[in-house]
Amino acid sequence: MDSKTLRVVQFGLGPIGQASAKLAVERSQMKLVGAIDIDPEKVGKDVGEVVGLGTKTGISVSADAKKTLAEAKPDIVLHTTRSFVPDVFPQFEAILSAGVNVVSSTEELLFPQLKNPDLARQLDLLARSNNATILGTGVNPGYVLDTLVLMATGVCTDVTRIRAERVVDASERRLPLQKKVGAGMTPEEFKALVAAGKLGHIGMKESVALIAYGLNWTLSDIQEEIEPVLADETATTPFLTVPKGMVAGIHNVGRGFVDGEERITLDLKMYVGAKNPHDGVHLDSVPPIHLEITNGTMGDIATVAMLHNMAPLVVQADPGLKTMADMPVPRVFL
Repeated sequence: MDSKTLRVVQFGLGPIGQASAKLAVERSQMKLVGAIDIDPEKVGKDVGEVVGLGTKTGISVSADAKKTLAEAKPDIVLHTTRSFVPDVFPQFEAILSAGVNVVSSTEELLFPQLKNPDLARQLDLLARSNNATILGTGVNPGYVLDTLVLMATGVCTDVTRIRAERVVDASERRLPLQKKVGAGMTPEEFKALVAAGKLGHIGMKESVALIAYGLNWTLSDIQEEIEPVLADETATTPFLTVPKGMVAGIHNVGRGFVDGEERITLDLKMYVGAKNPHDGVHLDSVPPIHLEITNGTMGDIATVAMLHNMAPLVVQADPGLKTMADMPVPRVFL
């Protein structure tokens, strides 16, 4: 087998995991050697059937992570299950204890030191003691509002203020994301779920913290605001209809303060029917920097791409818990 070819196990077969597994089968640089999921509708089926390849792979979906990792002997696990580190810690523990590297789309893993410092220390110790590396990444968080911002500062001699924005038309995204941003809800339902911590974009504070970490800024405070965006006209997606006046999505702002002064502002608008989708980075810096990705970064495929493209860099990295600020510049894995 070519030395560049990575043996990978896909852990989690939701929409993102299915796209990741499918791409792993199709790419010559990767060899899918296992698939893990606990959904009884998927367990025991050929992964090719589950992800819609139209052909069998000879790999059955298993609910037994420990057995799969021991038998498949992967170089790395592509992990796409849940968003919160405490929820998926046992999964990471099983992977790292088997001495296997992992790159994950778990949003809080982008910078777990922020909300889960004890678990972050445990992950780092587990990874180091088993000669493995663990990284959280994705498109947002993981790229547009954090890693791309840090890369933009590379041509500057000084940076005093950072502003970045992302506008996403959620009608072009998968159903779970449309539900996550509250599309179709009443404003009252939206606000109640936000207050309960059960709705909204996850990872905004982690993006702010990662930028500060990468620039060696000590933050005195991180603040976050989440408000509903109401539909000004009825909008329909392939999955649902948002009547006029109902919630179309979210407006989420993260702010980072240094000695009480706002130095980082990250602005995310993600809603059904969003006009002028784009990504932008604006630095008050020497020289001034203004970047824009016209039409925005296609979220789902970009998330899968980041997992795949960071995989070889994770395999080559020193053991331990890493952040995107610790890793080489992302690039396509060819």
